[in-house]
Amino acid sequence: MVTNLDMLNRTRHIPGEARMDFTPTIIEKVAFPGGHVELVEWLWPDVIDFRRSEADLMLEMSLPPYATDSSAELPDLAPGSRCFIGTLFVRFPGVVIHGRGEGGRIRVLRMIFSAGPALAAVEERPLPDPGQLKGLLDIRSEPLRRMMSLALREINRSEDRSVEALAALHALVGIELRRLFDRQLAPVTGGRLAAWQYRRIRERLAAGGPPPKAAELARLCGISVRHLGRQFHALTGTTLAVYVEHFRIEQARTMLADLDMPIKNVAFASGFTHPNSFARAFRRATGLSPQEFRQRARLVPAPDPTSAPD
Repeated sequence: MVTNLDMLNRTRHIPGEARMDFTPTIIEKVAFPGGHVELVEWLWPDVIDFRRSEADLMLEMSLPPYATDSSAELPDLAPGSRCFIGTLFVRFPGVVIHGRGEGGRIRVLRMIFSAGPALAAVEERPLPDPGQLKGLLDIRSEPLRRMMSLALREINRSEDRSVEALAALHALVGIELRRLFDRQLAPVTGGRLAAWQYRRIRERLAAGGPPPKAAELARLCGISVRHLGRQFHALTGTTLAVYVEHFRIEQARTMLADLDMPIKNVAFASGFTHPNSFARAFRRATGLSPQEFRQRARLVPAPDPTSAPD
């Protein structure tokens, strides 16, 4: 019987792994006894194909609009049997994943566990079967998603961030993960948007102008509005309306930081009909006014994605 510790003791070199830099840019990181929380980002080619294992147990949540559509197989355990990687997933320590999907800018919130109930659950029982491991790559748990969203909100607070709050959320996530492992997850089935449909939605949003209605996006995808809502949520873990607002705010952040256009023009270019509604939405998403964000962005140099973190 192969145990998790046996898997952990295997060599980390994976023959044939694509020559890609898997070192992320760390945007924020907060550590405490038992692990840490970090917000990370990669800039990858348009298409990625990789084999990778992780030494640590971690829960990851991909963040819209910086999320990718990808699939994976477990080459050491179930070669040739691919599954979908959702926006909320567990990286099980020592398990090699062969992933394929769209690249670009990828941003992820991670909780990494070096002690506690979640790690104990991994170390004290045999390695889950391939079906259970695939289930962990697409978790449909609203409690875990809410906790991760709260952690994202907290780690993004630049002035009054609470390490205690992040440590408490880390502990709660560890407990919920333990329960998840106890339930022995199986793969989740159900329809989701195809890669080409997701790409059409993003291309429409990137084209600018007033935000598209659900009916327009459904026509682009060739499905009904009802199916669009269900399949979009299955793919991204969020609603279409929330995703569209995230996309518009990220567009605005880039323009505020990189361009000198007036803020009202940034509002219109991001699809808002009035600067006041833009300012309210921007503050709700970032905790700052557009002017405050621009001032801070101009004062703090952007991290160099080619340099390794300390």
